[in-house]
Amino acid sequence: MSTKNKYSVHNFFNYGYIKLKLPKPLYNKLLDECLNAEKNEKFATGLSAEGVPGHFFIEKCYDELISFVRSAHELYEKNFPRLADIKVLTNNLSYKYGRPWVNLQKQNEFIPCHNHDGIFSYSIWMKIPYDSSKQKFSGNFHFMYLDVLGVTRSETHTLSKKDEGTLVMFPSKLNHIVYPYYKNTDTRIAISGNIMLDARI
Repeated sequence: MSTKNKYSVHNFFNYGYIKLKLPKPLYNKLLDECLNAEKNEKFATGLSAEGVPGHFFIEKCYDELISFVRSAHELYEKNFPRLADIKVLTNNLSYKYGRPWVNLQKQNEFIPCHNHDGIFSYSIWMKIPYDSSKQKFSGNFHFMYLDVLGVTRSETHTLSKKDEGTLVMFPSKLNHIVYPYYKNTDTRIAISGNIMLDARI
């Protein structure tokens, strides 16, 4: 059989994610608030349960953080346009940036497989007290999705101190999980938040 015939390759359209570092001054301010987050308003979610990290709202650094998230959102839409074109509304709606929250994860705790409300979501890895590349699954951040054949696919982020200050933005309905880590009594700190369509007129 000849392989000289012309052919073309066609990939199905899909959405990905973006990663970028926070400016150091913003990271330092956020980390200071995160280290004292238990003084902030507590946030109860559908995931709140024994063995799941506690959640606390960002308060002091809200405006500065949302300003950076807005710029990350613009980058996301530049690279993956039309995610918010849900085509069921009579008019387009503006975006609303929800209140971000801090996750304080201790050893043996985990965040179960879940997705978020909204159109876009983000996580910021503020403090990673381990190197998950040295122990399989321990402390990984893990995306899960179906391919066009219905096969479960995944993408794993092995995390360590070098990832501190990194924001990852992704579609809100993309399932993800954070594995527990072991043999380390320091707290893993992350910030999460959602970007929604604002239905207020």
